[in-house]
Amino acid sequence: MFSISHLGARNVQEFYSKISLVYFVVATTVLMALAFFLLGTALWEMWQITQGADAASTALSSISLLIIGFAVIETAKFIAEEEVLRSRELRSTRESRRSITKFITIIVIAASLEALVMVFQATREGIQFAIYPAALFLAATMSLVSLGVYQWLSSRIVDDHDGD
Repeated sequence: MFSISHLGARNVQEFYSKISLVYFVVATTVLMALAFFLLGTALWEMWQITQGADAASTALSSISLLIIGFAVIETAKFIAEEEVLRSRELRSTRESRRSITKFITIIVIAASLEALVMVFQATREGIQFAIYPAALFLAATMSLVSLGVYQWLSSRIVDDHDGD
């Protein structure tokens, strides 16, 4: 009877390492393709303005698509840098903190920009539509504050530990 344990722990680890590398490469490639699709869609919407579409609404919609595309491409870049190019499992606390900071910053920027666009849309459509953008701004702000608390706490632990 064949089992994975016959392969040896090192061979199994190498196998899973290669499989995950293939997955990350394919996933980042698909994410980048989707971001370019969003870019193309935004450009198409902008072209629609020349065909008589409402300029302000179409421009705001295009900006939203570009912001989402920005977040997707930055996420793909982050995954590629962290999982494909570095491909190290054991990382220092400082490096982990830097990675988490970079990832959360991408999310905060994208959410803040999207909320800003939604505020402009709400001013055109009615104040009752401002609740969601305000909640998104609040969520982005809380994420940023949480990131600051995380950095402060983790730097204190590292500093205390390094002092031993």
